[in-house]
Amino acid sequence: MRTLVLSIVFFTSISYGFSQLIYTESEIQKTALLVKNIPKAAQHNTASLVIEINKIGKTELIKTIAIYEWITHAISYDTKALMKNDIQARSADEVIKSQTAVCSGYATVFKNLATGLGLECELIEGYAKGYGYETGTIFEEPDHAWNKVKINGVWYLIDATWGAGSVSEDASGKLIFNAEPNMDWFLLDPLVAIYSHFPVESKNQLIETPLTKVLFEKLPNLNPIYFSSGFLNSTETMAVYKKSSTFLPPKLYNLNIPLKITEAPKTNKLSKKDSLHFEIQSSEIKKLYLTIDDVVLGEFKKTGDVFTYHGAPFKSGLLEIIADLQVEERLVLLEYNP
Repeated sequence: MRTLVLSIVFFTSISYGFSQLIYTESEIQKTALLVKNIPKAAQHNTASLVIEINKIGKTELIKTIAIYEWITHAISYDTKALMKNDIQARSADEVIKSQTAVCSGYATVFKNLATGLGLECELIEGYAKGYGYETGTIFEEPDHAWNKVKINGVWYLIDATWGAGSVSEDASGKLIFNAEPNMDWFLLDPLVAIYSHFPVESKNQLIETPLTKVLFEKLPNLNPIYFSSGFLNSTETMAVYKKSSTFLPPKLYNLNIPLKITEAPKTNKLSKKDSLHFEIQSSEIKKLYLTIDDVVLGEFKKTGDVFTYHGAPFKSGLLEIIADLQVEERLVLLEYNP
């Protein structure tokens, strides 16, 4: 199994039924280790997996974490089936035995394991801005499946398919699955999930005033990192979009590192009157640079693991925040392209 990259953030919002769950990073890591040590002989059907997961913990939260951990690490996305459009329903046991699936398989396994462990869980069908999505797409038919699970009397959204990794094309144009288990799609704030996931049944939005499909299609495809990093507030941002769909934030890349953005321009539409002020915190970043059209304007000041930049007004061009990571990688973190 791959090393788990943790990015744990506790959301609070006024969305319907969403409340804070308190758990620690050590609880996640302990559960992940126990899941990793489940005997191979017990990983061939629902019944045997339920027995093993039930040994890991008795609380609804720990059971849910364990299910998500096993699925996102053990099951690979079936790109061959996707290319052939061979997406017929398969039983949970068939998926567990083959350890390959498309989204419906992931969601079916999650539901069956959760039900077997005494959890209340449902499979959700809907529209999603996944592989191949282009801005402005009008969705004709449901194309994705995910889950909702009840923990301590409250419903939470989970997408184990996207939690397992992503699909892309290799140099020859062949679809490949990139196994990248992550916690980004675990216990989602409904006001975060709605940017990429729109259920057929409006009740499954888990939002007090459900959005229309038309508004969903107009919303930008925002990854949870926009909100888990603190860059955007889920309640405030949705209020903006309900008034106008023209607001567009910059491109924030998910580098799978602990990240907190406390100060940065929130709109992509920078003007020459805008002063450039940034404050970014991460233990995994060594240096940060600000560039415009690939020309370095300056380096961020570092104090502990907090990086700050207070510079001159914006000049026209492609503005990027470039990060040198502790693992000797240089990657784009933020991109403003007015």
